[in-house]
Amino acid sequence: MNATLIDTEQITAKVEGYIKGCKTGEGMHFKESFHPDARMFGHVGPDRYDEPIFGGMDTAVADQPAGEYDTRILSIDISGDAAAVKLAESGFWGQDFIDFFLLSRIDGEWHIVAKSFDHVGPTA
Repeated sequence: MNATLIDTEQITAKVEGYIKGCKTGEGMHFKESFHPDARMFGHVGPDRYDEPIFGGMDTAVADQPAGEYDTRILSIDISGDAAAVKLAESGFWGQDFIDFFLLSRIDGEWHIVAKSFDHVGPTA
């Protein structure tokens, strides 16, 4: 198996950890996917969410109401120890988003180091 395919599988696993955390509300999935210093930037309507992942997103996910939640990885770009993933989310808090994740390979392991998102569609 070539290095790019292995990297793609490892990166996909990190993003799937994020998705599992969103579906279950269990913060352990975020801890496995995100670097401890990861940050998030984006907006829902006029409200900005520029904050650390831990203490921001992980607590919001724990309170997410049950319902339809669907995702699709739109692209994965890798260059050496840097990668970017574009993800479409539907039904997170009843709303739709396009997410961009930046990942870095640190000490041989991929970590999500930042998330930027765009809220698409009406605000719930």
